Amino acid sequence: MLPGRLKILRCNGNFGQGINTAGTCYQVTYHIPVFAIASRPQYDSHSVETCCIPTRSLVGSPASRYEDRAPVNRKVPQLVHLFVLPSSSREVSRANKYIGAQPAMYSKRIRIVTASDTETGPSVSTNNVIEMLDHLEVCFNQWIDSEIRQASVTQVDGGPIGEPSLVIEDLFNGGMALECKSKYGIPVVGWWITPASSLMAITGHEQACSKTIYDSLLQLDARKEPDLFTKANELYLQNVSDRLVTIPGLPAVHEWELSPQSVPFIPPFIVYLAPRISNMLKHIDELVFCTTFEIEPISAASISTAFKRPVTPFFIGPAVDLISSRQPDDESAINEFLDRAYSEHGAHSVIYVAFGTAFFPLPSTQPHLMAALDEIPKAGFKFVFALSSESAGVDQAWMDAHVEAGNAIFPKWANQTAVLEHPAIHYFLSHGGWNSSTEALVRGVPFIFWPFMGDQPTNAMQIANVHDCGFELLQIRTGPAQSTAYRNGTEVTIIGTQDAAREEMKHILELSKGPRGEHQRANVRMLGKVVADSLGRGGSGDVGLENLGKALSLA
Repeated sequence: MLPGRLKILRCNGNFGQGINTAGTCYQVTYHIPVFAIASRPQYDSHSVETCCIPTRSLVGSPASRYEDRAPVNRKVPQLVHLFVLPSSSREVSRANKYIGAQPAMYSKRIRIVTASDTETGPSVSTNNVIEMLDHLEVCFNQWIDSEIRQASVTQVDGGPIGEPSLVIEDLFNGGMALECKSKYGIPVVGWWITPASSLMAITGHEQACSKTIYDSLLQLDARKEPDLFTKANELYLQNVSDRLVTIPGLPAVHEWELSPQSVPFIPPFIVYLAPRISNMLKHIDELVFCTTFEIEPISAASISTAFKRPVTPFFIGPAVDLISSRQPDDESAINEFLDRAYSEHGAHSVIYVAFGTAFFPLPSTQPHLMAALDEIPKAGFKFVFALSSESAGVDQAWMDAHVEAGNAIFPKWANQTAVLEHPAIHYFLSHGGWNSSTEALVRGVPFIFWPFMGDQPTNAMQIANVHDCGFELLQIRTGPAQSTAYRNGTEVTIIGTQDAAREEMKHILELSKGPRGEHQRANVRMLGKVVADSLGRGGSGDVGLENLGKALSLA
């Protein structure tokens, strides 16, 4: 290992969650688009060698509601700017509160800069993702221009700080920092917050000649199409088919299975974003993945040749708390419910249900949801259903009936890591987002997946089908995906009725109680250990982070 160990500011689920293992350090999530810019220090070599504070921090940053990370070098005094367009002032205040609570060696060198700190004119609504990203691009480049002219912070701990020297940008931001690369020569590093397979589901694979449905959408110009929403959805429906898509490392599936739920805003967003991602991939040399190499070795090994221009990938491990930093509240309704279930029915007696803060089953499938969940008490289990999403809407009379029967509780928020650590938890019914998936993996909790879009379908394929760490619900699919599913050479018909969803859930719960469930639990515990070990000193994520530091001259 290098004497100047790299550290990482790991970001995920909620502010205030953190770990401190060998080679890794601390976590936080911003529900906001963000860049990180490292400013070059102006120290002589002797000064650099004698400083022992973790600085020159770099963050790969996502679009809204994704995890961010900041590799940090322990030897080079440096300042990090996190440039954000907040979805709300509350998120920025939470971020500042979390960073302020960290040791001074970190908090002094992380500065959040919001779009309001730039002269940009009127703000835009965060309900329109395209407008929000356009606004972020304007704000960011104005801010970079001002920092180049005159740095807003010139000293840290008595040492001078120079102009920005490196930008790490999430591909979902679409190359907003490329202008400062061409204008000022500041290098840009790509960042991808989910597994490599999920990126290839969007871009395809150049060497394998694998294309995706999104290629057909590129004939539209997002900026010139007056009715982009309608046109993009029409074009998607015209072109999506039962064509088998082969992503390296994943089983073949029908094209429509990569969007198992009909989410109308996705096609127009892809029309806007896909060309920008493609352009960004032409201008970066390094691409960081927040995933564990061992989870997807074939996908990871193939990513360097997936694009027209080869990139050097670095797999630094997911942003996951190995130990919940929030202790369970013994008097909380959730903990009392879990303790009572454990006392009366033993271990693995409760299903935890949560779809995150951004997703929830569509109104057309909520009868299917209730039908499926009705099977849980019939199978002898109880359930905790966290209704964290603003779009969560479940029939109140239905919920009241389950509460009165002692079958379930429906909290508006749950300390997810603490819930997953409780011995009463049996399976996790989840949308399959990468944060939730890794939190359950390292806690040995198997899955029942209900994926919607993005990385969720490929996460479900990887975890449930490749590693047999859970099941995926099929009979709840909507849109074109409500047709057939390709499973190892067999066509599974998607009937899509409430009865079909009920029977599928009944079958899954029965399997979960027998040898198949025991096998999945053993698998998920072993896979979770692989993830945890990768984050430790000498693990694949730790080595990947160190190699990234070498490539960026940080170590």
